[in-house]
Amino acid sequence: MSLLGDAPSTSKREATAAERLHASLMAYLLGTADEESPLSVLSGHSDVLRLIWHVVNNAWKREQMMTALQAQEEKKLVAFAHVDNVTFPAPKSINVNMMPFILGDKRSLPPELHAYWPMIAKCTSTLHRSDGKASPKDRVGYLTVHESVVHEGASQRRPGLHTEGFNRDVCDSGKVHTLPRWHPWGFGHAMRHGQFEGGLFMASNVSDSCHIYNAIVPTELVGRGGDVEPLRPCLNERFPSAPKPRTCWPADDERYGSHAGCARCDMHLEGDDIFDQRRVTGPIALRAGELVWFTDRTPHESRPLPTGQPRQFFRLVTSAVDVWYAAHASPNPLGVLPA
Repeated sequence: MSLLGDAPSTSKREATAAERLHASLMAYLLGTADEESPLSVLSGHSDVLRLIWHVVNNAWKREQMMTALQAQEEKKLVAFAHVDNVTFPAPKSINVNMMPFILGDKRSLPPELHAYWPMIAKCTSTLHRSDGKASPKDRVGYLTVHESVVHEGASQRRPGLHTEGFNRDVCDSGKVHTLPRWHPWGFGHAMRHGQFEGGLFMASNVSDSCHIYNAIVPTELVGRGGDVEPLRPCLNERFPSAPKPRTCWPADDERYGSHAGCARCDMHLEGDDIFDQRRVTGPIALRAGELVWFTDRTPHESRPLPTGQPRQFFRLVTSAVDVWYAAHASPNPLGVLPA
């Protein structure tokens, strides 16, 4: 276990070990070399030093996370939103990851990905245009499409709680300008588009294969590669209820007719009384075809499937990626480069 901290570097070059050393940890270690400090008795006991730092660091993370969750609830911040329902095209065993293309130009995508253009267009139609800035559709975005057969007990995408933005390699965090309007009666689609700035969109065609939390993780608590699995106890404490789908009308055609099974009200709210909605108390288990927008610091995870089956996954990053990993990303054969 390393005693180096995860503080982000202030430059593009790789930080030295001394620069990455957490300030509190530096004082802690210097104390072991000071004969007048009580910490000097720990000099040479690196195993004990590691254990103490691990306990202190975890306690600090918990305090920071619980404070952030409380503040988010008081401010009624929203970490994700149900954009609309989508239909996936017929699968063709496509597997592209973070392929750059122009968000508003279908011609900038290889023809084999054109079947996903209606989903892309549904995403880009909700992007907010800031005053004085170019249209979001003129920017470079990054498309991920994964079509494969997932084996029983396995997850198609990355398991474990994580975020899509992480230290030193971040995309636009994302902000809600206007939430989509889901009618209390439910009509199978959003009655009004939301308006979002930055962030990401995703969907899959398999229900309960992805769980997402209405939480925004502070940047300093996001681990390497976006790992936030150590924060699961905090999230479980704040969101103690079992994962479940968003609020919908019961699937009773005889009683509810065309509204049966349709989503109603906002995804991050729950309650049978449409006039007394409350924030969800557990993660949302996304249903097949539910296209969601979320921030790059929203915790989520790909879940193992109880039975082997085909799955299609769609993700759109709306630009501003500091680092594009050529070894893990798909180049665009049409020549569009990362921005």
